[in-house]
Amino acid sequence: MAALLVGLSFFFAVQWLYNRYNYQEPLTRLLEADRAVQTFSIEKQDGVYKIAVQLKDTVDLGETYRRLKKSIRGVLGRQPFALEVKDNRDQELKKAFYYSQFALYEAQIRGNYREMVRYIEDRAGSVGVEAVISLDEENIYVHMKHLDRHLYEVIPRRAALKPEAAGV
Repeated sequence: MAALLVGLSFFFAVQWLYNRYNYQEPLTRLLEADRAVQTFSIEKQDGVYKIAVQLKDTVDLGETYRRLKKSIRGVLGRQPFALEVKDNRDQELKKAFYYSQFALYEAQIRGNYREMVRYIEDRAGSVGVEAVISLDEENIYVHMKHLDRHLYEVIPRRAALKPEAAGV
């Protein structure tokens, strides 16, 4: 019984060391070196790395998100991960985003992205918020700015049609 306990302890210690030196530390170095990342956290839950990053003011949220995701994939390989973008939104940004959600989700279904962008920019501008919307084949990227505060949202484009597409 004691040998089994020692064996299991050794196995878990080796696995912990493996994860720490093959994934955790390289991820930490990568995120510390990235010019767009202000702060970050890395957790592993149920076999999935949960990586939360708070961004500095970024010019192109879509480019920043794709670059971070590609860099993380380079470290983790086939290990599953979820990238979450944090921000420092204020009440005006929350309000502007709340009223933008209807147009965002409608565009996911109908594909009326130009109309969505105009609507969100106009709506945000009416409350003193600057909005920049971009998209690629996977996501819609919403960056809103009010004074020195930022709101960043990454919305999967196909999530409304295929809920399984909302994952990583």
